Amino acid sequence: MTKTVDQLSLHQKIIEPTILVSQLEKIFETYAYIQSCVIVDADKQLGVISKKRLMATLSKPYVRELYAQKPIHLLHFVKTIDEEPLILEGTTPIAEAVGLALARDAERCYEPIVVNTPIGPQTLEVDLLLRAQSIILQESIDLKERLLTDVRNGSEELKRAIFELEVAKERLEASEASLEQEVVKRTRQLEVVNADLVSQQAQIQSELQVARTLQQSILPSAFPEDQRFSGCAYMRAARMIGGDFFDVFKIDEHHLGVVVADVSGKGVPAAMFMVLVRTMLQEVARHSLVPSDCLANVNQQLLAKNPLSLFVTMLFGILDARTGEFVFSNGGHAMPYLLRANGAIECVATRGSPLVGLLDLATYIDHKVYLSAHDQVLMITDGVTECFDDNEQVFGEERLLNFLTTVAQGSTQTIVDSLVKRLDEFSQGTAPSDDVTVLGLQYQGLLGGLEVASPNGLPGGERVPNGTSPLKTLRSAIAESADSLQA
Repeated sequence: MTKTVDQLSLHQKIIEPTILVSQLEKIFETYAYIQSCVIVDADKQLGVISKKRLMATLSKPYVRELYAQKPIHLLHFVKTIDEEPLILEGTTPIAEAVGLALARDAERCYEPIVVNTPIGPQTLEVDLLLRAQSIILQESIDLKERLLTDVRNGSEELKRAIFELEVAKERLEASEASLEQEVVKRTRQLEVVNADLVSQQAQIQSELQVARTLQQSILPSAFPEDQRFSGCAYMRAARMIGGDFFDVFKIDEHHLGVVVADVSGKGVPAAMFMVLVRTMLQEVARHSLVPSDCLANVNQQLLAKNPLSLFVTMLFGILDARTGEFVFSNGGHAMPYLLRANGAIECVATRGSPLVGLLDLATYIDHKVYLSAHDQVLMITDGVTECFDDNEQVFGEERLLNFLTTVAQGSTQTIVDSLVKRLDEFSQGTAPSDDVTVLGLQYQGLLGGLEVASPNGLPGGERVPNGTSPLKTLRSAIAESADSLQA
């Protein structure tokens, strides 16, 4: 049996790039069996550092004074870290590993090797690898000698074996015709099975297309008609069926609910879970205008009706069309962006919030902002910022903000369409890693310039963005009407 590198004595010592050089030196001095360490940052391997190379570096004049109390990642300036180590799978044969190790340049051929194993990256010293190869070669030589001895001592048995092989050959030749017939028969059976599989695959694709159409039909095709606000939304699934969804619905005459969410997982289960969450949220929103209470209520319902243990990130907001007050609550989702009418972009920053459908008795926080006429709210899922190009570079929030500055004063439709187009240009046809959802909401302002206080608790002293209290504006309008009647 071929011996592989994972059968050798490996050592697992993973360190972060921020560990001090003096701390790593202490580890090497304390644990003699540790001869090298793998440097990992956020599950990404940055390189390997060996005890031998570290000690050689620290022995140089002034190096210890310069680097002893600094993080080890700075040692790449003095070429102490092997940033391109030889990385092998645990199933790599020892003979192949020796060839790869010695094929490196003379300066690095004896540097430690990284071996990927089920428990994580481990290091293997080249000296140990060479000793193992030497033992294998010696075993091969011993085996060869024993085989030669057996051949010499058993020539008669070999002759009998050859004779039996000849007999077996004749039998094989005699049964060749029947074997060919059996092959033809099996080939025909496989053709039938393959045709059946193709038919089933076509049926599955057809059913998935129907499911995709149904999912798209569930999403709102347009915002409710109201002169006080407008908006549009876009959702594109990474696969045939997505886990993202958005919704926009009137709660009552003056309140509009908007939601953008991302269900864990993909495919049909996520789509069905999406429908369940959407239905629950619409139902609870009819009884409460407090977004945080709505998320908490949906969270408890999902915990009671969630056999697949799915969960969802969700951003749910309620717009009071009379005042421009926009109250929203975040369940582990990306925060919204406020695009002011003057071109300013505001990002709402807050601490992390619990996912919906994951933790029992989770609590959520309400955030309140005021929209002036023509201000907009942009809500997205992480498929926007986590869009990748063909070089595996991520679009990221910085590119998103830079893009928004160029379209902030455009219409909601223009912003949504331009963002989707920008993502397509950035990805350059790279297969998407996640669903993409964008929802834009624009507050058009109040009809006739009259502001009405919210009956659900907008305090008389609380100011809207233009600095005027809604109640004060209402009183002024009533007073002006009375003066006109008297005149």
